[in-house]
Amino acid sequence: MSGDRELRLLVNPEGLDADVGADFLTRCFGTPWSEAMYRWYMQRPFGGEAPDRLVLMDGERVVACCGIVYRLARTPDGTAHRISVIVAGGTLPGERGRGFFERLLRATAARSALRGRTAVFGFAVPDKSSARCFQRLGATGIASAYIVSHGLLRDAGRSSLRICRATVTARWPARAAAHQHGPPPRAVFHYPDPGAWTSQMVDRPHPVEPLRIGSTCRALIECVGDTDRLQWLDGDPRERLPAIHAIAAQAQRRGRHFFMYSTRRDDVESVRRLGLVARPGYLMALAAEARHEPTVRGWEALAWDLQSGDRM
Repeated sequence: MSGDRELRLLVNPEGLDADVGADFLTRCFGTPWSEAMYRWYMQRPFGGEAPDRLVLMDGERVVACCGIVYRLARTPDGTAHRISVIVAGGTLPGERGRGFFERLLRATAARSALRGRTAVFGFAVPDKSSARCFQRLGATGIASAYIVSHGLLRDAGRSSLRICRATVTARWPARAAAHQHGPPPRAVFHYPDPGAWTSQMVDRPHPVEPLRIGSTCRALIECVGDTDRLQWLDGDPRERLPAIHAIAAQAQRRGRHFFMYSTRRDDVESVRRLGLVARPGYLMALAAEARHEPTVRGWEALAWDLQSGDRM
């Protein structure tokens, strides 16, 4: 094993194409990455801005990498903050425990500062080293939950809302924006135009099923392996929980699993009553520069409403 003096950090190196990158991430995570997934998560521009890729070399070997994608977060006061999100941070199994993720995270913050970002966001669970790295660097943790099906759903046969296929239109994000203003007003990931929203929520690397649920709700389900991922949900707050129940019940009838991500505090206890499991997580926010730290620390007290599909 080489010493740390031989470590080199490369930004957007040549030759890291989708086939090579997908193979490396498959080795890191132990789950298959396709070239289509790599292009979508790691190479897709947003709002005209190309993402960055960081690669950590030990001598001539690639040992770790991550992507940096650039987004907008809108707080309840109407301010649109330019942020970055660290994605697909992976280290080869035999190289773990050497602090490589922390190196990548520090480099991500530095790169984000160069590109005028307020903060670096990351999605983490409490018992993972990535969460501890964020914490060591002074990040703010915003509570979230990974909600999954586990065993049989309660009253799956008595879902009160009807589900039908739908066609996505440009009105979907506009309707959702009206609901986001409260009460209470929420902080969200902001999409400046319908095309940016469609690129993130609809044109995903796996098949996406648009649905209408009940009288007000719209949903986007990404079918990934044996799991129905609820990537986006909008509608009257009174129909939100019944809509989640209906989608999870449909997944169960299909013999599939259900998944969603939420930063809404009211979701956690509600979904547990349905028989779903809510595993704690954090939306980590690390100030890109010291001057942004007061702003980022204040985000912990806000009501956040991030969709599953916002995460990457």
